Amino acid sequence: MVARPTSALGEAVGKLFEKAVLETVRDTVESRNHSIRPARLRNGTGNVYQIDAVVFNDDEQPVIIIDPKYIRYTKHNRDKGSWLCVAHYNLRKSHPTIRKSIAVLAGRWSNPSKELVKSFGVELLEVPFDVMAEAVRSHGIEMDWPEQAGDEIAAESLTKLHDLADDAQLVIGFEMVASVRQQLNQQIAAVLDTDIESIGSRVNEVQVLLKTDQGEMVLSSFPQVTDAMKALTELVSDKPDIRSFLG
Repeated sequence: MVARPTSALGEAVGKLFEKAVLETVRDTVESRNHSIRPARLRNGTGNVYQIDAVVFNDDEQPVIIIDPKYIRYTKHNRDKGSWLCVAHYNLRKSHPTIRKSIAVLAGRWSNPSKELVKSFGVELLEVPFDVMAEAVRSHGIEMDWPEQAGDEIAAESLTKLHDLADDAQLVIGFEMVASVRQQLNQQIAAVLDTDIESIGSRVNEVQVLLKTDQGEMVLSSFPQVTDAMKALTELVSDKPDIRSFLG
């Protein structure tokens, strides 16, 4: 028996969930002349982030990043939620070809963590823990047990999962993803089917980040491009006026 069956089963279920998310959207991506695969993307400061599913265009530029994240315990919300915020935000700054970032959250995610991730511009889809548990339970695998009394159950379930052929395991993964399958494919298709040249006519918010030589930062939001341009024009005049950026 492995040293920590509960952790090992959680990791195995998480990997299966990640694979199922990627394979669920493969046809939608490839039918639109794009490719999808796990990838390591580097940001402008040299940090590398492993992303479970990245959609690339013909020039091998990232267009959509998709991160499936499974957690069993809410105590892991802060770490994984913060990682999503930092990774997706930094990669979008460094790769302007990225038009959408998506997190497919499974398990027990708290509302504050979800709101934090959304505040960084990440689209969220959610698979509740009980949906995950029911999907594996229908195949004789149990993943819902008391936190302090799960080793024996987890060890037995881990053996059953490993005994299944890869195709049978992926079927379980697809069942876990089923509740968000349609919405996920629709979001991806909407991006890939929309001409990038139309972005200028579809702007509904402009954000401007001002950085000073003393490390100060002021982030402002404007409802229209013309409002942002007016504020920037006032900023570069002989007597810079920053009132529009201070709200």
